[in-house]
Amino acid sequence: MPKKARSQADIETFREKILDEALSIISDHGFKYFSMRKLASRLGMTATTIYNYYSNKDELYLMILTKGFDELVTTFKRIESTNDDPLEKIKRIVRAYVEFGIKKSHYYNIMFTSDAPKYLDYVGTTIEPVAYFEKNTAVQLIEITSSVARKIMRGNDIPEETMKLLIFRIWSSLHGIITLYNSRVLHEVEENPDAMLEKMVDTIIVSFQELFMRLGKADTSTRAITMAVS
Repeated sequence: MPKKARSQADIETFREKILDEALSIISDHGFKYFSMRKLASRLGMTATTIYNYYSNKDELYLMILTKGFDELVTTFKRIESTNDDPLEKIKRIVRAYVEFGIKKSHYYNIMFTSDAPKYLDYVGTTIEPVAYFEKNTAVQLIEITSSVARKIMRGNDIPEETMKLLIFRIWSSLHGIITLYNSRVLHEVEENPDAMLEKMVDTIIVSFQELFMRLGKADTSTRAITMAVS
């Protein structure tokens, strides 16, 4: 009797299972030591079976990244779409990023701290379209944050490069905090790391809210903007 074909729902469930197991391996051992053979062994199947769902380990890795970034983008978009004041939105975006970085550290480390391949490493290869889609998903985080920040600035015409600098400053500050927490370095030097985490995040939120508000009141000359950012 022929084997019953899997339903589309079953196929998607199985694809998710493969992704989750691949995430676990990469998180524990790094991309360098990840292989389809090792993944197949974990799942109790042959590597050939996995190739029916994903073309190679790079596609699997990029799909993991895309899934993580898509979750963050969805959260950012939900915050952006509310009727909250832009100052409150930027606060919620910052907190959502930190919460993701700590609660989903297995994703965060692969997305932001791993030395695994990035989009530019795939340019000119057959996997480039998948890498390009992943990159475009990730870039939305910057675009949404920039959009909210500009609303705080009341439409002040801040040059795009200056806006990128501001967003990268927020990003690097938050990344430093998350890395200190996830690596448990903060736990070694602070009796109450969770309370310190809250204080540091609050400080970043307030400082950037105030900066965006100053830029909203400043004139748009290069000198004025430079003074406000510095």
